[in-house]
Amino acid sequence: MLKPAVLVPLVLSVSMFVWGPVAGGAQPPMVARTAASDSDWKSAPWAIDMQRRHAQLIERNGPGTDAALRATLLAMGDKDQDARGIVHGQPKNSGKLEMARNLAEIDAGLTARLKEIVAKEGWPTIALVGIDASNAAMTILTHTRDHAWQLALLPQLEELADTGKIDGSALALVVDKELVSESRLQRYGTQFKYVDGAMAMFGVEDAAGLDVRRATLFLPPMDAYKQLLMQMYHLPVSNTIVSSK
Repeated sequence: MLKPAVLVPLVLSVSMFVWGPVAGGAQPPMVARTAASDSDWKSAPWAIDMQRRHAQLIERNGPGTDAALRATLLAMGDKDQDARGIVHGQPKNSGKLEMARNLAEIDAGLTARLKEIVAKEGWPTIALVGIDASNAAMTILTHTRDHAWQLALLPQLEELADTGKIDGSALALVVDKELVSESRLQRYGTQFKYVDGAMAMFGVEDAAGLDVRRATLFLPPMDAYKQLLMQMYHLPVSNTIVSSK
């Protein structure tokens, strides 16, 4: 396993349902949320509203019709998270997240399998495989090194999110990751950079409307999100806005 390095810059991204950095390599020290910190945010008004809206999303779409594909995607999601030091939402190594040495190889294999699934079945929607397996597919897409494929899928995925067929909170990371990689302003504020011992957010478009946009994709308000980042990584979040150019 690779031990995290402290002083090497890294793009960080976190959502309520996608764990760990979006790419391998050296990282700041990372500590996953504890059950206690989970209970803190779950009682917040925004979290209660988000859980209610997610329940409505699941009720509209159902548990999924393809049980075999659901099992395959859940296993793939577990493999993705295991390679990032997470099992059942908890760190494997005394609270510290460590990346597998062959992380790039694991991500490449998962990407290839997901491509096969998408080519045959289309994107795994909630109606097809259930919300957990659909989100597992999005986690794998978030971590893929094939940015051209990632970018090509975005119009379809944004339409699926707009029509309530997939969970938009996971998609927000993919959208922002692509925008930052193109040296553009991110849209949902999910991407942070590790700078001088703290986390600094990449610039966002229409900063005044950020929380409204985040709410449409089941994301917490920015202030709450920063608190979650600090709980997860045990690092401060600075007020500095960094450029992706």
